[in-house]
Amino acid sequence: MKRKILVVDDDVTTRDFLRAVLEQGGYEVVLAEDGIGGVEKAASEKPDLVITDGLLPKLHGFRVCKAIKELDSPPKVILLTGLYTKPTYRWEVKHEFLADDLLTKPVGPDDLLACIEKHLGTQKPSAGQGMLESSSSTEKGGRCEQIACDGDEAGTRTTPVGAVFSKAELDDMFKGWATIPCA
Repeated sequence: MKRKILVVDDDVTTRDFLRAVLEQGGYEVVLAEDGIGGVEKAASEKPDLVITDGLLPKLHGFRVCKAIKELDSPPKVILLTGLYTKPTYRWEVKHEFLADDLLTKPVGPDDLLACIEKHLGTQKPSAGQGMLESSSSTEKGGRCEQIACDGDEAGTRTTPVGAVFSKAELDDMFKGWATIPCA
């Protein structure tokens, strides 16, 4: 039996790309165009995994993630975003909205499938695996690029473009950070 993946994205090009990659990877694919439709399909279709955009009409992608995680026997949820890339968003997605992973757009097919396989248990992560290089970083000889990073003492952080972070890696990344309530 094929594993079922729900893709929630309002951009038809992104939905078609993800559907093609996932179907070629041997998955059954269900599509939704907005946040409310995504939550409804997650409840009715019972997918094994959900990939949702971060910015959606009708219900924000972060809230879609949280609503799906509150279902009985919730699926794994991967948030896919090109906009929410700061470390503070990564922390928020994991701790407040319960995402299993956060991928940064553009994501290559190999990185996407590796992340999915990791969460569906079809691939055992090896030691040190967690930050996958995107095609853009491997084209540069596998070297990481220096990118600006909030909270980094040096003002930069070496991270592969399109890096994939698991919940455990996000926990390690933000270990010791205090939550400060807004006044």
